[in-house]
Amino acid sequence: MVLDAAAALLASCRLEEVSMSAIAREAGMSKRTLYTIFSSREALLGASFARIGRTLFRPLTDEERRGPLSVRLQTLLTLDHAPCFEKMPLELLRAVVTEAPVYPGIARQLDSGGRGALIRYVSDELSLAVARDEIVLEEIDADLAAELLVDMVLGDTLHRLLIPEDACTSIEARNLRRDRAISLFLDGLRPR
Repeated sequence: MVLDAAAALLASCRLEEVSMSAIAREAGMSKRTLYTIFSSREALLGASFARIGRTLFRPLTDEERRGPLSVRLQTLLTLDHAPCFEKMPLELLRAVVTEAPVYPGIARQLDSGGRGALIRYVSDELSLAVARDEIVLEEIDADLAAELLVDMVLGDTLHRLLIPEDACTSIEARNLRRDRAISLFLDGLRPR
């Protein structure tokens, strides 16, 4: 209930407006009760960002892991649809960056539960692909290779933060970029 209230506020308000008081009101409880659940705003928002990350990124199911690596990567690197966050992820990211010096835990949790989780999922699939002789990782470990692929797919976040009009790409354009990045990436890792 508390995380639902925080998510609703994050989707509709600026980050600085998402206070413990506002979350308590949205959840229909007292601020005192809220503090018995979460010791601080930083802890609550960190948990909220982790939950949002699990909504956007997820590991593969056992069934999905049986497919070819290109399909597994395509599935992992397709953001799950979260309508309430479609219009504001860059604004939210800007706000977290601004608050990072004061609330470093929020920034760490956003990175760990979002991009970091995606990198872990991709790394797991690359390690599995090496074990299955689908790819060869020479002079690079699976974690670094996964980070490179995720960066290829997601693109330059700093540019999108600075030039927001360039961030308005369609789902089709994002999927095309994803598919091209996976193709280029796998071409360099195929056993020769």
